[in-house]
Amino acid sequence: MMKYLPWYLRLGMSLFLPKRLSKVKDVKRVFDLSGERIYQKQDRIGIVEYLDAVSKTDEYYVRVYESSDCWGFENVGAPLSLLLLSYFAGGLMTDERLGGGPVRDWNAVETKCVGLGDPYCEIKIVPRGIAELKDSLEKDVSVLERVHDRLMQRLTGFLLEGKPLVERPRSGSDIHITMATHVVGWLAHADERYQMALRMGGAKAGKEVGEHLMEAGISEDEAVKLVLRLLEHCKVGKVAVDETIKIKENFETFIWTMFVTAKSEEPLCFFTTGFLNGFFSAVKNQHVKETKCIAMGDPYCEWEFR
Repeated sequence: MMKYLPWYLRLGMSLFLPKRLSKVKDVKRVFDLSGERIYQKQDRIGIVEYLDAVSKTDEYYVRVYESSDCWGFENVGAPLSLLLLSYFAGGLMTDERLGGGPVRDWNAVETKCVGLGDPYCEIKIVPRGIAELKDSLEKDVSVLERVHDRLMQRLTGFLLEGKPLVERPRSGSDIHITMATHVVGWLAHADERYQMALRMGGAKAGKEVGEHLMEAGISEDEAVKLVLRLLEHCKVGKVAVDETIKIKENFETFIWTMFVTAKSEEPLCFFTTGFLNGFFSAVKNQHVKETKCIAMGDPYCEWEFR
């Protein structure tokens, strides 16, 4: 990502950032720089508080209220932050590189979590390995089932009853789509197996949503309208369905169009294609194929029915 930043921004950050983030006050400067503008308003990850009073050399603590990773999954029985761990650890790794010093292997682990019943999430960040990290990332099947059930309750409540998908007292009910672009944007270009996982995950999600609507007695056309409303509410893009499906300003291509000047040789909407295939197979016994993509230079992403 760094090579795509403007030269003046790289220069400014190299002058601002120390070569080694080993002091509590230096890491505080990094978090103060992002502060409310990035964490709360742009990425909408929650309300972030750097705990300088308990942090020490090469061991820093951050508290996140209304975390986008965990909010709505209270007491499911496990720590749930995944994106935020890599978000903070990767951010400090990048800052050290921009500062011109040696790049260390930063890692992060949750010490408190809404998923465990805590009122907020708390994250420890260090420039070394963390022994307990692996165990904290492994989830029991029962935890995954509780998370899945909570998700489906939220989705069906929104689709069938107009209930909000998420309600965060201070951050509002808007959907935080920026973090999702990291999952389906940056990572999708790294590995073909990950691309397949996105397709399969999207297909499973779309199929379950379609099946729930059919079981609720919703007509096929009404189910399509409800899902279009869901996609637009989640800021996926501007969606239209007639003989084809078109999505303008598709979030899944956001990372590519923002940082990459070259055109892709193939469509890149792996998760969206999977979701649409799963949904339309459940509702109308139809399948779709992406034939146009913003990453390929087209004005919108388009799927044809098969």
